[in-house]
Amino acid sequence: MVSNRISLATLYFATLIMRAAGFASIAVVTSGSYLGVGPSSDLMRGVIVASYPLAEIITVMVFGAVCDNIGRKPVLILGHFFTALAAFAFIFAQNTLALLMGFSALFGVGAAAKVSSTLTMISDMSTLEKRAQYMGIFDITTLGGLAGGYVAGAMMINLLHFTAFMSFVLAGSLVMVSVVLVIFLVVETKGEKVTSIGVRGLFRRVFSNKDILRLLPVYTPIICLYGLVIAFAESIAESGNIFTSTQSLITLGVVGLCLIAGLYLLGKLSDRLLRRKPFIIVGLFCFGVLAAVLTLNKDAIDALWPILPLVGLISFGAGAFPPAVLAYLSDISKHETRGTTFGVYSMILGTGLIIGPLSGSLVIPAYGTVGFIALVTLYVVLGALFSLRLPEPVKSEK
Repeated sequence: MVSNRISLATLYFATLIMRAAGFASIAVVTSGSYLGVGPSSDLMRGVIVASYPLAEIITVMVFGAVCDNIGRKPVLILGHFFTALAAFAFIFAQNTLALLMGFSALFGVGAAAKVSSTLTMISDMSTLEKRAQYMGIFDITTLGGLAGGYVAGAMMINLLHFTAFMSFVLAGSLVMVSVVLVIFLVVETKGEKVTSIGVRGLFRRVFSNKDILRLLPVYTPIICLYGLVIAFAESIAESGNIFTSTQSLITLGVVGLCLIAGLYLLGKLSDRLLRRKPFIIVGLFCFGVLAAVLTLNKDAIDALWPILPLVGLISFGAGAFPPAVLAYLSDISKHETRGTTFGVYSMILGTGLIIGPLSGSLVIPAYGTVGFIALVTLYVVLGALFSLRLPEPVKSEK
């Protein structure tokens, strides 16, 4: 019998592998050496990347409901399988836009199944006193896989001179390893006593939950902020300015390490104090300040070197809100509708990852850095104000 500890560890490791392989494939297929350089290539690149979150938005709530009706594990296996299939399928795309869009969308479908099932299982296997730290570890493995995979994909195609074929085979093979892991080492957490009430019944229960409705206005600006900052970070990485000095690389390394430490340690503190709201608000403000500081110094990151300890402290604080936000959603959800609840959350996540960058593309060209900072401030203030209305969770399992 597989223990919960082994099951959780496998979930985290499989998440890291899947995300890394998936984003390595995206990095390869959107690279200049694969698509070429020019206005038409830029358009293709944008359409291909957009297909991913769009497919995730369309399918994630359905997968969340399936988690509640049928089980978490079948959806989890399906998510990993779809991701492996998409990585292998890119081999046959032959630079054809329709195929590239379709296979990128398949990645989105895999992500939808993966996120809804994994978050639900982590929630099922955790108690109120451990939930935020478990969610923090999930965030770490997700972000680590995303960033590590994207960098690995770029290195394979540009520095190591892998062919696209070799890159896709390697990525697909790694995800197949994760498929095997989740089949044999992850336990089902749905529970035999949960009665299926149908998809419509599940959604009615979720949207009749006043706590969840109160949380939706909090999530929307937070995720838009996420999307805006992620899009900005990608533009910095593509410009190559961060590689101009050792101090720049060390600075960004400190930001990453302190953020990771904050995700886990502040998540653990949230559990210890049984408080979510202060961590959401403080973390939001730190994340906004961090985004503004990096924006103002985007052309010379090494200018932050003299205040590196302060930058590290702000980065640490920015790690406070992701685990607290996810833990809070788990705190207020019921076991029989937990998959559907996380499906709704993931739909908001995907929508925000589109709205955030889109708002940036409309404001930043006209107002530059000032426009970016104004947008960040708007999203932070809205998220914090709506967070003030949230009641803290009580010490009881639902």
